[in-house]
Amino acid sequence: MGSVMLPIKAEDAAAAAQLAAAARAVAADLAAEIADEIQDKVASYAGPTDGRRHQLIETAVSAAIEHLLAVTEGRPFANARVDDMFRQMGQGEALEEGDLDATQAAFRIATQDAWRHLRALARTHHLSAHALGVLGDRMFAYLDHLVEQTRIGYDVARRRLESDRGRARRRLFDALLRGAEGEGLRILSAAAQWRVPERLVVAGLQHGDRDAGEEATTTLRHRVRGLLADSRVLDRVLVRPDTAGLLLLVPAAEVDDVLEVLDPVLTGEGNRLSLGWAVAPAELRDALRWVRTTLTLAAAGIVPDRPLLRCSEHRTQLWLHAEPLLRQGMVQDLLSPLLAETPNSREILSETLLAWLESRDSAPAIAARLGVHAQTVRYRWKRINELFGESLHDPEFVVGLTLVLKASVPLWKAGDQRDFERFRGVAG
Repeated sequence: MGSVMLPIKAEDAAAAAQLAAAARAVAADLAAEIADEIQDKVASYAGPTDGRRHQLIETAVSAAIEHLLAVTEGRPFANARVDDMFRQMGQGEALEEGDLDATQAAFRIATQDAWRHLRALARTHHLSAHALGVLGDRMFAYLDHLVEQTRIGYDVARRRLESDRGRARRRLFDALLRGAEGEGLRILSAAAQWRVPERLVVAGLQHGDRDAGEEATTTLRHRVRGLLADSRVLDRVLVRPDTAGLLLLVPAAEVDDVLEVLDPVLTGEGNRLSLGWAVAPAELRDALRWVRTTLTLAAAGIVPDRPLLRCSEHRTQLWLHAEPLLRQGMVQDLLSPLLAETPNSREILSETLLAWLESRDSAPAIAARLGVHAQTVRYRWKRINELFGESLHDPEFVVGLTLVLKASVPLWKAGDQRDFERFRGVAG
């Protein structure tokens, strides 16, 4: 309390005692007057003078005045009850999703009124300027103390609310990914204070270092949450930890804002953000799978590895890699003649065959696409015909061949040799 208990000179003690007695005689009227003015000037506290809100304000002001008078008289006063009352006021502001602006305004009004009355009484009782200054110091220090109690209550309640809301939002996030709907989803949405929009986008942020430890990943998560909170975007998205990073659930209308906020962790840092396309809530489980698969494909070099990976640009590869075992089986069944070739022959023949299947262009056009001589393409095509023969005239075989090559050639180029190892194992 600092200067609250500074002594008053002996010659002023009697006048101070008279002032305190006079103030106590008008304390009830003063409390009512201050409560009236607070309700009149602070919109958040407005209400009838005979209402519960006025009664609560008047009770708090009366308790503060009684404590202040005890402090003025220089005697000890058990202030636990008063402190608790003002902490509860702060908690009430937090629970009502307010801030402390209205409370601060109320304190300013109470301080001005109390100081005006104190000076008037000091003149009436011939209190010296020194004594008035000491009493003023005591009053202002005590009011500062009450302001601090209010802030303590507010901060405690806000932390509890944020913790409760955070847990509720994680439950809502998980429920949406499980496909929850109906009344159960509405209850979770209300608890999380987050309205589920008609269209949502799943995003997955992954640390740029694939071998990053938990500490580095945690640091990235805290940084992202800080960026989202500072920009006031955090309340509009759902966020939860995920392997090596974070998952975000973003209303479709908020995607551009979120990308702008996350730019600092994507530009030049090696981190990846896999961004799905807008889907209905019932499709979120599939959308999450696409987001994670895109991250895997980028890490493997199958799709271009960029800071921002838009899943919509890689739908074909997502489709083709949706069933890895099915692709592997098709490779063994359809491409066995190619798998038996030497590694170099396999690479150039598969690339040439895929170019022809995708374009059906002439040898010169395919040569230009591959950056080789047209005669080289003709030689390769001759070898391809030797390997696959009449099967290249079977429409169903050609469709399957196109799909399996489109899925597998990028994988092979990225260095994945498991298809060839599997072939050698079966052949051996």
